[in-house]
Amino acid sequence: MPSNSLIYLDAAATTPCADDVIKEMIKFNKSNYGNPSSTHILGRLARSAILESASHISELIGCTSAEIIFTSGATESNNIAILGSAPPDSNSNIIICPIDHKSSLLAAEELEKRNVEIRRMKVDSNGRVNLPHLHSLLDTNTSLLSISYVNSEIGTFQNLVEIKKALEKSNALFHIDAAQALGKLPINVKQLGVDCASISAHKIEGPKGIGALYVSSSCMSRLRPLTFGGGQSSLRSGTLPTQLIAGFGAAARRLKSKDYPASWAAAKQLRDAILETLNKHQISYVINSPDNVSTPHILNISLPAIRSETLISCLRNVCISSGSACNSNNLAPSYVITGIGHDAIRANSAIRFSFTSDMDIKTVRKGAESLSQTVLQLTQLNNRNK
Repeated sequence: MPSNSLIYLDAAATTPCADDVIKEMIKFNKSNYGNPSSTHILGRLARSAILESASHISELIGCTSAEIIFTSGATESNNIAILGSAPPDSNSNIIICPIDHKSSLLAAEELEKRNVEIRRMKVDSNGRVNLPHLHSLLDTNTSLLSISYVNSEIGTFQNLVEIKKALEKSNALFHIDAAQALGKLPINVKQLGVDCASISAHKIEGPKGIGALYVSSSCMSRLRPLTFGGGQSSLRSGTLPTQLIAGFGAAARRLKSKDYPASWAAAKQLRDAILETLNKHQISYVINSPDNVSTPHILNISLPAIRSETLISCLRNVCISSGSACNSNNLAPSYVITGIGHDAIRANSAIRFSFTSDMDIKTVRKGAESLSQTVLQLTQLNNRNK
């Protein structure tokens, strides 16, 4: 099926590259293709492009260019922050959120295998951290607290100000996975008081395969690198992919003048349009995304008696998901939905709509209409088979 006939409502998984991003990348694939570590003219041109991109990205999140470490994406960034924060067989402990992205959870599990204690925060029914419990987890041996700013499945955003207050008497590094927050919420890492932040280009209409880890200059020496080689940065070795970094820089540049309140309002209109369409067809659903503490760009609902994977496979022209794309091969119930207190039945019927705020509302309504018709057909089929 031609892609222009599809209705894409899975922007939390990835976004298409913007035209100006592609244009910028082509330049470094065809002509200025030098290795940025080389000292000749093509190498210097590539290096200059990388420095310019780092400047755009650092300006977007409120840090210096020297505090940007380029990685292959937020997954690698999370791994560097978590695995690099606590030496094996040490007395250190790290604190994580149990409904965060798998890249954080599995990196923590790997540390656990290396005899590092992992402490898991409790969350409430909205997916927000239980602050009194967090206080009880912290001690002088806590080396890192890691949490997603915006949850990738239900859109809940955390109160980073209060979490930072909990860390005031601790020497722990404060790491956020900001992959889902970038472009949805304004981010200034200095004002937020975070020491490390993971971001990805492909969530903001940039290319796949490139991301960054912000590390405060005062904390850089507290993390250990996971890869060794040419020493392109203090925490990561490897030839830098100039064309991808140039694309990331172009995507970041597009966001610097973004009107976040207007974007938020537009996303809320799209969210409401989906729910209005479902209501028009009297579709039974329950909302898993909390209305008051989640970004409107992500809407997670459960449809009773219809498994999410069955629905997704029956949709011919609408792209949605049943959770994070990184977990799509796992048929187990969503650990995020069960993690906020719901049962496996509700988790197995959960679907996620996600969209950029500039999507055409007529297209979104058309997608919700197509989904509603499919739900009605599946409901009739289920009733016949009873």
